[in-house]
Amino acid sequence: MTQPPEQHPEQPEQSQRPEQAQQPNQPEQPPQEPQATPTWPSSSEGESAGASYPPPAYPPQGAAGAGPGYGTPAPAAPPYGPVPQTSNSAIVALVLSIVSWVVCPVIPAIVALVFANKADKEIAASNGWVTGGGLVTASKIVAWINIGLYAGLIAIGLIFFLILAAGGALT
Repeated sequence: MTQPPEQHPEQPEQSQRPEQAQQPNQPEQPPQEPQATPTWPSSSEGESAGASYPPPAYPPQGAAGAGPGYGTPAPAAPPYGPVPQTSNSAIVALVLSIVSWVVCPVIPAIVALVFANKADKEIAASNGWVTGGGLVTASKIVAWINIGLYAGLIAIGLIFFLILAAGGALT
């Protein structure tokens, strides 16, 4: 005759608590309530303004459509070599042609034309290693406009003076 196993008074029968029989080592937990989905923008007064959300999920390395920052190395930089230089004479010519509008009208413009011609020859002789053709062109245009404007003002002033002298208004 077999006797039923002896039970201790503190332990309930296995038939009374079936979930405990399946998981004997886990403590009993109360049922969890479902979490509410956060809405955008969260404007309820009880929530803090700096509510943190989990970071976005990133695709695994090597996944289709993964961008260059997700596992593929950046391409190597091109080797440095000699870089074409801008002609210093072209820079000086442009600065002088602009200064001729402010300081002394004609003299810096004439000096700017001299530097522009020097820079033009330097650029042509360099086989592409010296740049600044645009600066030379701009300085020539600005200097010639300045010279032409002041030459026209001087001519108009002389004509006005000759008309006044011929009319006898200057005597």
